[in-house]
Amino acid sequence: MGTEGDKRRAILLCACIACILIGLSFFVLDPLSLRQEKGKPALQVSQAEEGKKGKILVYVVGAVKNPGVYEIPEGSHYYDAVKAAGDVLPYADMTAVNMAEPVTESMKIWIPLDPYMKDPGALGLVNINTAGAKELETLPGIGKVTAEKIMAYREEHGSFRTKEDLKRVPSISDGKFKKLADKITL
Repeated sequence: MGTEGDKRRAILLCACIACILIGLSFFVLDPLSLRQEKGKPALQVSQAEEGKKGKILVYVVGAVKNPGVYEIPEGSHYYDAVKAAGDVLPYADMTAVNMAEPVTESMKIWIPLDPYMKDPGALGLVNINTAGAKELETLPGIGKVTAEKIMAYREEHGSFRTKEDLKRVPSISDGKFKKLADKITL
């Protein structure tokens, strides 16, 4: 009788181990959904890219809307990294970059300025991080008082990191921001 009891215990032990392994496989097979940070938009991945191994980190700087470090699918190209950074600015030199070039882990991707259009002001854009009061007053809905508030905000909080940060300045409402969003740059 002792051997039949041992068989039952062995079977029960194997069943418990199998249940534990099955439970752990749900966490191991789907780690990205568990690690996704709140507040960060998930990157859109095509079905062809879903089958690839994983993600890589790249550093995108230069004439892009949102410079920074981005996690993109392994096997991506410059084009994908630049899209993750919000796309290029109007004065980027796109002839100097091969957007079809593959990227690798920890790569720095630099999008240069167009040498003939180094000044965003040439496009009629006002740099909200460097403009003085007179230049800020050329923007729609920005008078002397609001221009001074923008400059005071910069002095207290540092440079604007995104255009949308301008809405943190007192008296810059969503409506006012919409009127000048395409007329400003960083």
